[in-house]
Amino acid sequence: MVTDNGLPPEPPGFAELVADLALAYADLRDPNRRSLVEQIVTGAIAIIPGVVAAAVETLDAQGRLGAPVMVGNEVARAVMDAQNELSDGPGLQALRDQKQVVVNDLGSDGRWPAVAAAAASAGVQSVLCTPMEVNGRSFGVLVLLGGASDFGDSAEDSAVLARIFAAHAALALSGAATSGQMATALESRDLIGQAKGILMERFHLAPDAAFALLVQTSSHTNTRLRAVCEQLCDTGQLPSDRRAPRPSPTD
Repeated sequence: MVTDNGLPPEPPGFAELVADLALAYADLRDPNRRSLVEQIVTGAIAIIPGVVAAAVETLDAQGRLGAPVMVGNEVARAVMDAQNELSDGPGLQALRDQKQVVVNDLGSDGRWPAVAAAAASAGVQSVLCTPMEVNGRSFGVLVLLGGASDFGDSAEDSAVLARIFAAHAALALSGAATSGQMATALESRDLIGQAKGILMERFHLAPDAAFALLVQTSSHTNTRLRAVCEQLCDTGQLPSDRRAPRPSPTD
């Protein structure tokens, strides 16, 4: 069954889950709230037809699949580990090509027989891997696993819903990353302001001169600017170096 726009009807709860994902990044610092990735994985299992296990996977520096936050369950872990042992598989291909990979029947597909064998041992017969990307930036791949071939005769609907779901989830992850970057930038700005204030009062420096002293100290001591400011605010002392410039008082 499809709607007038050619898409399958959204399962019950789909709109609400998407809304939760889109807003979840605002609450990431709440220790009582499940992580955003946990929400993505749990939501995919709950509402996409035929899905029995799921994971959000990324590539590590060695090009291996990893799910540092959460894997749906041990079924998903077994399929991911099999791909890492072979350095190949549907999840890796989806990440490398940034294209959705659909395997409706692992037993007859023939592309990854060893992965298929591991999946079959874990009770998985179908796999659906959908890249999560926003503006050219990859946030991983949503991997959905089915306990029956063709996701229990829902393969077409599951594939379309997976693309919709992955797009919304990637936007949520993008928002979380942006929110975190903004928070870090604001914290750094406040820290630099405090450090400048200390130097301005102690040495009667103008704001620009105080900032220049912080930058020069960072360079001369090979210390990050944030770390220089943190040390000054915490101890009242700048990192020492015999080449460090001496402050010049304002006129």
